[in-house]
Amino acid sequence: MKVFKASLPLVLLTALILTLNTQFGTIPPIGKFVDPESGFWANAEIELPESNELAVEGFDGKASVYFDERRVPHIFAENEYDLYFAQGYVVARDRLFQMELQTLDASGRLAEKIGERALSRDKTTRRRGMPYGAEKALEMMKQDPKSWEIVNAYADGVNAYISSLEPKNYPLEYKILDFEPEEWTPIKAAHLLKNMTRTLAGGNNDDRTSNTMEYFGVDFIEKFFENKPELNDPIIPSSKEWDFERIPVEAPDTLFKSASAVELGEYERPEGVGSNNWAVSGSKTKSGYPILANDPHLSLTLPSIWYEVQLHAPGINSYGVTLQGTPGIVVGFNENIAWGVTNVGSDVMDWYEIKFKEDTQKEYWHDGKWKPTTMRIEEIKVKGSETVLDTVIYTHHGPVTKVESNINEEREPVYHALRWIAHEPSNDLRTFYGLNRAENYDDYVEALSNYVAPAQNFVFASNGGDIALWVNGKLPNKWEYQGRTVSDGTDPLYDWQGWIPFEHNPHIKNPERGFVSSANQESAAPDYPYYLDDDFAPFERGRRINDLLASMEDITAKDMQEMQMDSYSYYAETLLPSLLEWMQRDSLSETDSEILQLMKEWDYFMDGDEIAPSFFRHWSGNFYRAVFYDEYETTKAV
Repeated sequence: MKVFKASLPLVLLTALILTLNTQFGTIPPIGKFVDPESGFWANAEIELPESNELAVEGFDGKASVYFDERRVPHIFAENEYDLYFAQGYVVARDRLFQMELQTLDASGRLAEKIGERALSRDKTTRRRGMPYGAEKALEMMKQDPKSWEIVNAYADGVNAYISSLEPKNYPLEYKILDFEPEEWTPIKAAHLLKNMTRTLAGGNNDDRTSNTMEYFGVDFIEKFFENKPELNDPIIPSSKEWDFERIPVEAPDTLFKSASAVELGEYERPEGVGSNNWAVSGSKTKSGYPILANDPHLSLTLPSIWYEVQLHAPGINSYGVTLQGTPGIVVGFNENIAWGVTNVGSDVMDWYEIKFKEDTQKEYWHDGKWKPTTMRIEEIKVKGSETVLDTVIYTHHGPVTKVESNINEEREPVYHALRWIAHEPSNDLRTFYGLNRAENYDDYVEALSNYVAPAQNFVFASNGGDIALWVNGKLPNKWEYQGRTVSDGTDPLYDWQGWIPFEHNPHIKNPERGFVSSANQESAAPDYPYYLDDDFAPFERGRRINDLLASMEDITAKDMQEMQMDSYSYYAETLLPSLLEWMQRDSLSETDSEILQLMKEWDYFMDGDEIAPSFFRHWSGNFYRAVFYDEYETTKAV
C-alpha cells in the first residue's frame, strides 16, 4: 500500500502529461496549445514593426519596404526578382494563414487539416475539377518564361518569411489547428486564381431552369426569363456598331429535356453582391483629364480578400490591390493608365446528362459511338481518420459529378458531366503583368488578350485622354439559349463549338457620350452578334450610374466617391407605385395607414437611417414569394 501511495502522484503526473500532449480527434494537444513559451500566449500581443521601413534580402540584392500611416507597404527594388520576392515576403507576413486556408480550400485539402467536417466540400471541389484546372494553369505559366520567373520569385519570398518563423511565432490559427505552414509553391498561386473563377463564375441555375421548363414548358421560360430590353441599359450601348459577322454555330432543332428532376448542388447568388466601375473622359471633368472609379463588391471576409500595395522597380511603378498569394496588382493604376474590373456573368459553366454503357462507367455515348472515359483518383487525407480515395470519371465534356438524388423514373441514377471555363489552361498572371506596366490603350488591349477567366469588364483610362471598356475573357461561342438548361451529353451540337474571338468581345473606346461604365448588367444590346446568356445583374445599378454620369459636368474625384455611395433604388421606383395602386385600403388599421403614407412620401433612397426602405424590402419580398414560390417549389426551381 505504501508503494502504491508513493507511486500514485507519479502515475497521475504521467497520465496528465500524456493527456496534455495527446490529440483527441481534431482537437490539438492542450499542453502544446497552452505552452507559455510557444503556445497561444505568444500571440497575445500584436507585433508591429518597430520601424516604418523593412529591408528584405532577395536573391540578387535587397528591396526596401516603406509602410505608410495605414500600414500599406510600398515596395522598392532594383530588379523584378527582388520586387516580387519582397511582395511575397510582405504579404506572407500579413496574410500567411489566409493564403494557406484559401489554397487548401481551392485544392480540396481542407479535411487534411480540420477533419471529416470538411470532407464533403473537398469531394465537391475535386469532383468539379478544381485541382485539375489548376494543374493545367500551372503548365501554361511554365510555358511563359516571365510568368514563371515572377511566380517563383514570389514563392521564394513567401518561403523566406516562413523560414524565419519559429513555432512560437506561427499565427494563432496554426496553433489552434495544430499544423505548420507549408512550403509555398507556384501551384498554390494557380489554385488561388482558379478559386476566383469558382467565386465569380462557379455557379448557374441550369438544374432549376430545366425543372421549370419541364413543368411549365419552353414558352414560359422564354416569356418570364428573358431580358427586358426596355429596362436594360447595357454596358456597351446600342449605338455601338459591330464591324464583324459572328462565327456561325449549328444548333439542334429542339431543346433537350432531362430524364429526371435535376439537382446539381446549391447555387445561391449572395444578396447585395455586385461591382461597379466607370471612366469619364476629360471633356466631362474639371481637370480635363479622365477619371476612373471602381468598387468591386466581393463577399465580406476578415481579413479582406484584397491586399493594398505599391510595386516599384525598373519598368514598373504600380499601385492598387492584389489577391494575396499571387504576384502583381489586379486592380490599380500606374504613371500612365488606370484600370478596374467588374464581373461579367456570362455562362461559362454547363452541365451535360451522360449515358454510360455499363455501371463501370468506362464508356459513354457521344456522337453516335461509345467513347472511353478517363479516371482520376483523388486521394483525400482526413485529419483523425483514414485517407479517402475518390474516383472521378472524366468525359470530353469534363468531370462527372455525383449527386445521389438524381434518378430517372426507373429509379436508375442519372449522371452529369461539367463543362467549365475553370478547366481551361490559363495564365492570367500575364494579363496583370502587362497592365501593371501598360503605357497606353494598345498596351491595355495587348494585356487583355492573354486573359481567360473569370470574365471581367475591364475599364480603362489613360493620361493620354483615352477611356475604354472591354467585356473580356475566354467566352464560348454558343447558339441562343445554349447552356441555359441541362444539355444532352450524347449530341455534339450541345458541345462548345469554339470560342468568340478576342477582338469580337464587346468593347468600346472613347464613346461620344463621354463615359463608359459597368455594373454586372447585360454586356451588350440585342444586336450584338453573339449569345452570352443571361446570368447578368438586374438593370437598376447600371441605369442609375449611366443616368448620373450623363447628367454630370466638371466632375471631380470627390464627385465619383460620393456617387459610389449613392443609394437610389430604381427597383423601388419601378415596383412600388404598382404595389401602392393595388393596395386594398378598406381594411387597413391606423398603423397600416401611417405606413402606407410613409411609403407614398418615400424618395426611393435606401438610406440606413430611414425606415421606409425596410418596409419596402419586406413588402416586395413577400410579394415575390406570394406570386412565384407556390408554383416553383413543385419544380425544384427554388
